[in-house]
Amino acid sequence: MQQNSNQGDFTQGSILQKLLRFMVPVLGALILQAMYGAVDILVVGKFGTTAGISGVSTGSNIVNLVTFTVTGLAMGITVLIGEYLGRGTPERVGKVIGGAVCFFAVLSVVLAAVMVAFARPLALLMQAPEEAVDLTVTYVRICGGGILFIIAYNVISSIFRGLGNSRLPLIFVAIACGVNIVGDLFFVAVLHMNVAGAALATVMAQAVSVVLSLVIIRREKLPFTMTRKDICFNREIGHFV
Repeated sequence: MQQNSNQGDFTQGSILQKLLRFMVPVLGALILQAMYGAVDILVVGKFGTTAGISGVSTGSNIVNLVTFTVTGLAMGITVLIGEYLGRGTPERVGKVIGGAVCFFAVLSVVLAAVMVAFARPLALLMQAPEEAVDLTVTYVRICGGGILFIIAYNVISSIFRGLGNSRLPLIFVAIACGVNIVGDLFFVAVLHMNVAGAALATVMAQAVSVVLSLVIIRREKLPFTMTRKDICFNREIGHFV
């Protein structure tokens, strides 16, 4: 445990070597996240309809915009956790995570409502082909309904990265990609659900990654403590935002 802690401690030893070891899994995880839409398009193109390809392509662009915006916000959590641990003030980490839980819970509700209610205007704004508008709306609404899992994954990953562990988030998203591929093949190729099946597979894959990461967190020996009192709106929210 001490060895793993030192490997993620940028205040000791060679920074460049540790930075590369930390950065490569982060890059890999972002690439795998971006592949969700590509896999959906490939499977729908093979087993679905031509209009479905346009629907998934346009819909995944909208979902990716939301995902990468959330990822950017969540990186603020990574920065604060790393800063507080490096300064030797781990008691503040619990408040950061507690504030993040509240902030992103509200954000997930808002984003879900917007994506479900305004899916059609968003599809038209993205200039989806006329024959693919309804399919794009279906994709965005299903993914919007499961946006909580997408946000939860990014928040949990940001916590691990703040602790200096960027490998676990990569493993989580790699497993999720595998689940997404299996789900796409089952829902689209077997059940012939077309775009709806691709969207369901994406949400299901993210849910699996969240459950897996929560199980790992419960088993990890973390260098900070967190209580229910920390789960509230506090000033740390302003800091990481």
